[in-house]
Amino acid sequence: MRLEEPKLFSERVTLRTCLISLLFVIVGIGLLYFYTREGIWAKHKNMQIIVQQLGSLLVVTAVLTLAWELVGKRAFLDEVLAKAQLSRDIKFSGILQITDSFHTDINWDHYITQASKIDIFFAYGRTWRNAHSDEFQKAVQKKDARIRVVLPDPNDSQTVAELAKRFGYTEENLVNCIKEAEEYFKELHSRAMKTKAEVHIWFLSAAPTFTFYRFDHTGVLALYTHRKERTGVPTFVCEQGG
Repeated sequence: MRLEEPKLFSERVTLRTCLISLLFVIVGIGLLYFYTREGIWAKHKNMQIIVQQLGSLLVVTAVLTLAWELVGKRAFLDEVLAKAQLSRDIKFSGILQITDSFHTDINWDHYITQASKIDIFFAYGRTWRNAHSDEFQKAVQKKDARIRVVLPDPNDSQTVAELAKRFGYTEENLVNCIKEAEEYFKELHSRAMKTKAEVHIWFLSAAPTFTFYRFDHTGVLALYTHRKERTGVPTFVCEQGG
């Protein structure tokens, strides 16, 4: 189909609708005209009312149809296409869920206990770790389990200074938080040795601007807030292939 053909087809449909609407208006006005001729309806009052109602209906229908064709249908089509494109984009991006409730809206228990390969990238995640400690104990009981954790390097002064300023901590408090997370996963490693599961810990000399979690083929990305007050955390759940 050539590029101009859809436009020509649309113009033909619009012209056809306008002609039909015009015909309805002419017929409707004609019926209303005959309705006003009292001499014709002297013995047919019921029929006069029917003609009047039919004429009004034809005129109103023609006006509404024309308005829908020229304005309403195009606006509706634009809205449908916009939503369809958005849905298509989301589908191809692989996004499964978007929320601003990081702790409550994500099914962390399912992801942690069902996954065999888990990757974690965060500053220290004290609240999150404590909330899902039981799930991690179950995760390392799998023989094929592997947990890899990336933490900020507590020995890198620039990283520590940047994160301490962002979180409103002293540098000493921030270093303690990171080392606390390190000890947590070292303990998991000691438990994993019994089942031959793997737990690896790395340190990154850079301040993370987001947190990321991978559970087999599912990833969770959460953005850090830069506000001092507590607020929602934009969080995206996506799947492999997106």
